[in-house]
Amino acid sequence: MSSNRFGQDAALIAIEKFKSGRIDRRSFLTAMAGLGLAVAVRPGAASAEANEIVVCNWGGAALDAFQKAYGDPFTKKSGIQVVIDGAGPETGAIRAMVDSKNVTWDTTDGGMTDALVLGKGGYVEPIDYSIVDKSLVGDGLAAEFGICNYTYSNVLAYDSKKLSTAPSSWADFFDLEKFPGKRTMCKWIQGQLEAILLADGVKPQDIYPLDVDRAFKKLEPLLPNLIFWESGAQSQQLFRDGEVVMGNIWHTRANLLRKENPQFTWTWNNNLMFASAWSVPKGNPAGKKVFDFINSSMEPEGQITLLRIMGNGPSNPKALALMTEEDKAVYSLAPENAKTGLKISAQYYAENEAALQNKFLDFISR
Repeated sequence: MSSNRFGQDAALIAIEKFKSGRIDRRSFLTAMAGLGLAVAVRPGAASAEANEIVVCNWGGAALDAFQKAYGDPFTKKSGIQVVIDGAGPETGAIRAMVDSKNVTWDTTDGGMTDALVLGKGGYVEPIDYSIVDKSLVGDGLAAEFGICNYTYSNVLAYDSKKLSTAPSSWADFFDLEKFPGKRTMCKWIQGQLEAILLADGVKPQDIYPLDVDRAFKKLEPLLPNLIFWESGAQSQQLFRDGEVVMGNIWHTRANLLRKENPQFTWTWNNNLMFASAWSVPKGNPAGKKVFDFINSSMEPEGQITLLRIMGNGPSNPKALALMTEEDKAVYSLAPENAKTGLKISAQYYAENEAALQNKFLDFISR
């Protein structure tokens, strides 16, 4: 669920870049055309032929970004066309396609949690690692039913002008005496209780399974000083409007804030690292050819392209050698950023997210 929302948010960020002139006119025009397409397309509208791969992502400017990063390099190498469908790969849509035997997508840009849930239900194929080279991604980023196509993090962002000292840990997030002011957290559960438990002294290696009661006990006194965001744009606006002094937000939004005004920044300390993933719906029209595409998408050059357009971090560690210092500063898996990071457990959320999300929403709405 968190990966789904991040994918949508990354597309919105890319559109903002096009509008502000930070990406060239051709990309801007293509992306705007793509946005219209994404609104019109629904599951079933793009059909795979024998000589094409249909990729479903979250639409908007992500259509053009994925084409540049993944589609064009694969077509140049293989001669097979790549079609990007921006309908949004909701798990319900994938289930409906497979159940009706009317599958039109060859691979989908979901999250590791979605891959696990769909794999357990028999809705996606195992990744064929005789074709896909799992050594191209970092440790823990290749699973049975999904392989990571990009990474991102939740970070502790803050307004340096409103705080006399810089917060450096999730414990500081709860210190109202030293760091007065409102905070923001996400109402969607992934990456929220982890930050709370780290603040309460739980060691990273002991985070899972989450001690929900302990987290709620720690969070309850802070509730009057919290504003919960639902979208990345909202998390950013809370800082702009001066409503909050710090927050648990996506690093891509923290980066946009800092580019707007250097008073807004963040710490990578104990950042909460997520992996998005390719999955392959069972009965995909292109069959095994899709794994050639997935393998191609692991090449570092394309992943760097996606980083620069969308802000999504590469899953291939070799991409680091191609990065500028500016790239590294916003890449959660760069060694200096990842050294204190916590990997969010897709396995835990695949088993627990639905019930935990409802419990969290009930708790914060008190």
